[in-house]
Amino acid sequence: MNKILYFLILITIYTPFIDAKEPTLAILRAIYSNAEQKFSIAQYSFLCKPYGVITVDELYKEAKKDSTCRSSIDIFYKQNPKDKFFTSSLLKLRQTYHIEFKNNRCILYAKGLNTLSELLLSKGLGIKKIIFQDEEFSNKFAEAQLDAKANKLGIYKYDVKLKCIAELFSIEKKNP
Repeated sequence: MNKILYFLILITIYTPFIDAKEPTLAILRAIYSNAEQKFSIAQYSFLCKPYGVITVDELYKEAKKDSTCRSSIDIFYKQNPKDKFFTSSLLKLRQTYHIEFKNNRCILYAKGLNTLSELLLSKGLGIKKIIFQDEEFSNKFAEAQLDAKANKLGIYKYDVKLKCIAELFSIEKKNP
């Protein structure tokens, strides 16, 4: 009887460890912009875009050539050239990162438990998707964006969000 009891106790103690999900680790191969990075797992390579965020680079790509949106982003990057390479300064090539996949986007843990999306939002280099429903990240992203807005960081210093509202909705329609 004691052996059975001992065995049941061991099973209840170690079951969470047996059931634990291994993190997906990927090697960073290239950084194209704040909006796109290339990773690989074994022989498989893939592009990663930050989850739940529309980056300034995505807004720029979506904007028409002579639009106020594109010109305001140009001004922003001319006055803040380091922000264009924020992801390059944060992430290191050939480094392994923990990644999760959701809605054809990547949740990239770039700095401890902070995701790349959260870091972009906190620097004012992205905008939380308008239609974003995620229990785990919604509050974190909203808080990071509000901090950037309150401190007039990144695009909030130049009112880029207001000048790019049409592009924001266009991106949301394409990739909800």
